[in-house]
Amino acid sequence: MTKRHSFFTLVLMALCVFSPTQGFAAQDRAEVEASARADVGFDLETPWKPESLAGRTCLDGRPAAEFPGDVVEYWVNLECPWCGIVEPVLAQRRNPDVCIVVRHVPSREYSESMKKSLSYEALKKFSVNGANIFWDKVIPKKPNELPLPYEASLLLAFQEATIEAEAFGEALANVAASIVNQDVLAAQGRISMTPTWILSGIRFKACDFTAAQLSVALDLAKKARGGDKEALEKVITLMTNALVDEPSL
Repeated sequence: MTKRHSFFTLVLMALCVFSPTQGFAAQDRAEVEASARADVGFDLETPWKPESLAGRTCLDGRPAAEFPGDVVEYWVNLECPWCGIVEPVLAQRRNPDVCIVVRHVPSREYSESMKKSLSYEALKKFSVNGANIFWDKVIPKKPNELPLPYEASLLLAFQEATIEAEAFGEALANVAASIVNQDVLAAQGRISMTPTWILSGIRFKACDFTAAQLSVALDLAKKARGGDKEALEKVITLMTNALVDEPSL
């Protein structure tokens, strides 16, 4: 019989494991590049199955299941200053043939990351725009900057979507908890820092792409998975640059 964990047990597991980090500037570049090359090689050997995201939605609210275009994952912590929402939303608007699916990596490094993840997913059941407003308000815009307090951000989202407190509570318990639970499990041993983009099944660690950069990176990832060696080397360089805090694209 498979052992089942309660949602709160899984939350504690996540809090003990994840410690999102941006950049490894102090490490030797050759070492970082070798690690990136190994990661990409592993990812390319692993079949990419976007259908596993059934039940999830794109950033604009469309269902990810059986999406006719490219499905990409955006792994975030809603208190990580590099995990912004503005550029991904812009990328989603500019690229209707791409589905950007947000996935969550809550961490003990930040005091409210779990409840912010839960609130965001609950808000999406009522208003995608309200949820994205909440995200933009609760996340700091730069390191060491204080975001708008959680309660005030939630109130703004409530006003945007005209949500009743009781209905929101039901969405937290019946929808958001299950979604974040799934992400906690899926991230184990796979996602080590935020933000991480997964493009064509390749993990792009520490890459906070702009809308324009995301399109370029996705094209490179698709070519690399198709066997294009030049594209593969560009992907590795892009990832290495991000990890040592150098311009990626």
